[in-house]
Amino acid sequence: MFRTLRRITVAALRAAEAVALSAGLRPWKIARFDRLIHASVQSAVHSIRAARAIVGIPFYTETGNIAALVSKTQAELEARAQDAAIVIVGERKTRARLLEVALPASSARVKIVTLFKPYGFGQRPGLARRSWSHWAILRVANRLAADVVFIDADVRNSEGWVNRYLDAIQNGGADLAVANYVRRFDEDDAIVHIWDRLLFGAVFRKWIAFRHGGDYALSHRLLPGILEDGSIMRERAYTMDSAVMAHVVRHGGRVESVWLAAKVHEPISRSNLFSRLPALVHSVFDDVDTHLSAVLQWRRKAAPVQAPSIPATSNRMRDLIGPEFRQELHADMAARFRACAADIRKALGASGCKPFATLADFSSAEQGHLSPHQWARATIRFLTLYVRTRDNGRKSRLAKACVPILEAGILGFLNRTYDLTYPEAFECLDREYLPAFQHTWDSLVRRLAAHRLGRLRRWPVAHLAGELRRLTRFSPRSR
Repeated sequence: MFRTLRRITVAALRAAEAVALSAGLRPWKIARFDRLIHASVQSAVHSIRAARAIVGIPFYTETGNIAALVSKTQAELEARAQDAAIVIVGERKTRARLLEVALPASSARVKIVTLFKPYGFGQRPGLARRSWSHWAILRVANRLAADVVFIDADVRNSEGWVNRYLDAIQNGGADLAVANYVRRFDEDDAIVHIWDRLLFGAVFRKWIAFRHGGDYALSHRLLPGILEDGSIMRERAYTMDSAVMAHVVRHGGRVESVWLAAKVHEPISRSNLFSRLPALVHSVFDDVDTHLSAVLQWRRKAAPVQAPSIPATSNRMRDLIGPEFRQELHADMAARFRACAADIRKALGASGCKPFATLADFSSAEQGHLSPHQWARATIRFLTLYVRTRDNGRKSRLAKACVPILEAGILGFLNRTYDLTYPEAFECLDREYLPAFQHTWDSLVRRLAAHRLGRLRRWPVAHLAGELRRLTRFSPRSR
């Protein structure tokens, strides 16, 4: 009798938590956006009529590249001899700029259509720029039951990309095809991808090389489930593609890596490169927090991570880093560390904080060395504290304080692999860094499971107490 009652109580608490999480994700925003874009989606579907594949291109200000990209993409789709479409989605602010571009005309087999963000829907809070454009493209593809390929509008060397993506989806049976290419550290997001592939691979047991790259392909079979998943459009998502890939992995989809050599696009300024790191940490930590129940269930059944092989390339790490990048990375890391020193010391303790304090005080960036285990222990410690707190303010402070930890680990990796080739450097990442992150995460899983169960039992009481305090504080009598 007692055991049955306990099971019913736990089930009720889990259901209550699911309702709370659903409310926290604010699905009404997505429903509102869907209503606003309904007419545009209908018009696009009517213009396309039928398509086996759709190439989606989110547009912002890339007027100098968009026409050439569309022309190359249209030629590739024509050569595949199947009905297809290119859907370009633009911002309201840059609508006039896109309409001034002389885009190629639609052909009988490959249609070209444009959509724009609707009036009546604010940029924030809710859907970020690339997120809402991807979402609109997915709506069109789902209505047509078409496979979808995403390519950023600033990509300058996309020749052959569409064929490789669609071959992996339509001929190879993949549910998700992800780009694997060489990206620079000083003018691109290589920092972002290395850190994410380590943490995501250790926790989710799936090696995705570029989860935030913006270039990927999805099978039409997955679209209905993705469009019904409110967690994909949560507010803290760094990019929507990262949330889509987490969804595919959680549901056991087949993920294939597509080798695309180097990615050439508009360079990213150093200030933008460093300023986006707090949002990255917040988003990746939130991935784990949002899907923690599923992550904890996978641990015993998960297969070892198999990283995709990298073909031999002429790229060497020192050529991808640039002459001054390590110095700038070290300076940014040191400044952030001093600003967050109290939070870092509180999270890691005096002994755990010491290697990072020492690295921040070095006069030369080339002196910075950090072992994979030191980096992994500090990162997983911040992740553990993040998922154990419900205070959004504290979550933000933890994400901000983890940024210098991220930068210190990347600096140590770059110093260690500076004279290696690109494949050799990532072999080192597979052999030494990823196992350190996996081992550290696995050692904390049981504690997180126990903490989650305890939180489920305490949640209704704590929630009701908080509501009572709020009502008492703002009741007419209290005034």
